[in-house]
Amino acid sequence: MDSAISATPTGEERFACFRRAFELDRVPNSVPARVTADARYVLWVNGVEAARGPVRRNGRLLHYDPLDLAPFLRVGPNSLAVLARYYGRATPWWAPTRGSTRLGAGSLVLEARVGDQWIVTDRRWRAWPGEAWRTDGRRPGDSFPPEMFDARALPAGWRQADFDDAAWRDAVEVGSNHFGFAGHHEPPGHPFGPLLPRPIPQLGGPHRQPVAVRCYDAPSGARQAAPFEQVAADLAAASGEAVEADVTASLPIPCAADRVRVAVFDFGEVVCGGVELAVEAPPGTQLDLAFFEFAGPSGKPASSGERSAIRYVARGSADRFESFDAFGFRHLAMSVRGEGPVSVELVGVRERLYPREPGPTFHCSDPRLDRIWAVGRRTVDLNSHDAYIDCPTREQRAWTGDAVVHQMVDLATSTDWRLARWNAELGASPRADGMLPMAVGGDVEYGDVIYIPDWALHWVRSVHNLYRYVGDPDLVAGLLPVAEQVLRWFTRFLGPDGLLRDVTGWVLIDWSSVNVEGRSSVLNGLFARALVDFAEMSEWLNDGHRAAWARGLHAALRDGFERFWDAVRAAYVDSIPADEPGRPFSQHAQAAAIVGGVAPAGRHARLVELLTDRMRVVHAAWSRASGDARSTPPSASGMAFLFDGPPPPWWDVETQIVAAQPFFRYVVHDALALAGRADLIPDACLDWEALLDRCATSWAETWYGGTVCHGWSATPTRDLTTRILGVTPDLPGFGRARVAPRLGPLTWARGVVPTPAGPLQIAVTRSRVEIESPVPFVLDLDSGEAQSYSSGRHVITL
Repeated sequence: MDSAISATPTGEERFACFRRAFELDRVPNSVPARVTADARYVLWVNGVEAARGPVRRNGRLLHYDPLDLAPFLRVGPNSLAVLARYYGRATPWWAPTRGSTRLGAGSLVLEARVGDQWIVTDRRWRAWPGEAWRTDGRRPGDSFPPEMFDARALPAGWRQADFDDAAWRDAVEVGSNHFGFAGHHEPPGHPFGPLLPRPIPQLGGPHRQPVAVRCYDAPSGARQAAPFEQVAADLAAASGEAVEADVTASLPIPCAADRVRVAVFDFGEVVCGGVELAVEAPPGTQLDLAFFEFAGPSGKPASSGERSAIRYVARGSADRFESFDAFGFRHLAMSVRGEGPVSVELVGVRERLYPREPGPTFHCSDPRLDRIWAVGRRTVDLNSHDAYIDCPTREQRAWTGDAVVHQMVDLATSTDWRLARWNAELGASPRADGMLPMAVGGDVEYGDVIYIPDWALHWVRSVHNLYRYVGDPDLVAGLLPVAEQVLRWFTRFLGPDGLLRDVTGWVLIDWSSVNVEGRSSVLNGLFARALVDFAEMSEWLNDGHRAAWARGLHAALRDGFERFWDAVRAAYVDSIPADEPGRPFSQHAQAAAIVGGVAPAGRHARLVELLTDRMRVVHAAWSRASGDARSTPPSASGMAFLFDGPPPPWWDVETQIVAAQPFFRYVVHDALALAGRADLIPDACLDWEALLDRCATSWAETWYGGTVCHGWSATPTRDLTTRILGVTPDLPGFGRARVAPRLGPLTWARGVVPTPAGPLQIAVTRSRVEIESPVPFVLDLDSGEAQSYSSGRHVITL
């Protein structure tokens, strides 16, 4: 790669436009190219988008995007056009690099081999400073930097080959001089080192259109500084009944100096991607777009804390726009200011999600479970970007622990496991003390304000998932030292009884009211599971020393864990705050005891009873004021517990068991399967029906609130494939499959399950099992029989 270029060598937030024109007398069959930027870019070839990137990163790593330009080129004039953005300060998906003397404050680098010639980022590129974009609208606490664009300040058609860029300036080549400079300015160089190839494909998806639009009139009022606040003020001032408009036609909007027209577009479900806008409007017309998950009782959008927005000022001609970043929302509210007629020709979204290949399926005799499987699949897709994110609408952060559910859903239901691998590698970014950031590749890791210890343990489980499904020794060997650092961080909190105690940081568990003061049974159970996972992977890699170390810690913890057992109530309590065990107990504690291998097998039946007794369950969360969280509105100060400690329990701690939230249910369901009761999982998955009342197309963050598109809530999609159809790896990398169908109350189930060797097809009834498998498999039936089969098609009568 050649040296990087920049429009200006400053470190402030900014946009910049770059062009490189060239002629071809023939188009080669292949034109390999590589491109990257600090922070992000969009590349067009002859006006057609060819690539966006790079992927989010941490530390000093920077990836490049490989592509072939040949399909975009033509004989005669050609052009490369790049819009680059440097965010200046950290966002949820990007963080600044500690720079050298010049690099590390915004740059673009590209090379392409065209026949015998090279096109590289040098002084022959032309640059236009991004004065069309304002960068002063971001406020403290905003996850999304607002995109504020004045089209009058950017010439139309600048991406096309025939554009005249004579008025543009020469791009500035950015040198990489630094202490110890080796004498060349091409990568690799400080501070990024070698540029790494993109580990996942380009994001993409269909164009989505709204399903309904309502229009309101409002007085012009005082102008607000920021676009989101402007739309919110206009919505609040709007009066009268909404006027329904035709979403299939252009939307005429009469404008006047004394009034504002507000249009609310409903996309019918959460969507995420580049926001598209096409209008015919007088020059200077201001369109403010704000994005919302929810609508209030009046039908107007209601904010739940996010403030993502766009401001577009019309050029007066060729007014077509797509946002640089991806926004997630269901409702788009647009207020229009100006004088003269405005016609909105397009409001849409080009989804930018991880591409999904068709193939894996699930169907069964209960259509409710079919729907639950599909909603979970869509929810994970909406949260699969260049990493697994928590939600597309509020943060788009890559939370280290959340991702374990997304990953397991993909491993069970996707033919492409590259994101499942890459996300675990992205998370392998330990602090100096060995603990993982609670979210990686962005502002949380960069700021390093707080961490969630149990999230690091879920990350260890994600590495174990890769060991089982992918079976790549090099991949696991590269991640295992980070897992060891995580485990050794926890050993500093071990007491003489073998238990963790007084672990610092935000021990979240999930949003349920689970006491973690002193010694936490849940945290100890998760740590025990991580020790077993680590030992198993170490043994697979022939590292007996590390395996023995982990198993020794596990044995001591198993003995100490007996202190959590309440023999009178036959249950594990949540914590031992001081010397005496506390009284509250939860589904979390019982499940963690099983998955951690610290509960004697003789207790499993009793623990299963506690995990499935709906009559004793209380949906309690510290962030709620009191009572049953599903019926009690949120407390205005409920989140204060994060700083001041939890309030006293308000439920009957002697008899009621605190329910796990959707995220931790993956551990609960794992516990049921390990206890030999996977047949109970179909009924357990029906709990998700309650969430469909709040959102019919994606899963909410918790049983009672939060965002309505949280991938960590998608456990049933994994389980309907891995527990009901029962298909999992029996040997690492699916060297042999294990097929253990558990229909429970169902009469039949069928599906297609991915393996590295191809799809495994299975159909199960109460009287027969039909399997077509590309790998050998062990059939494990309810009766306890287990029999080995070769690859191929088999029909087994029960």
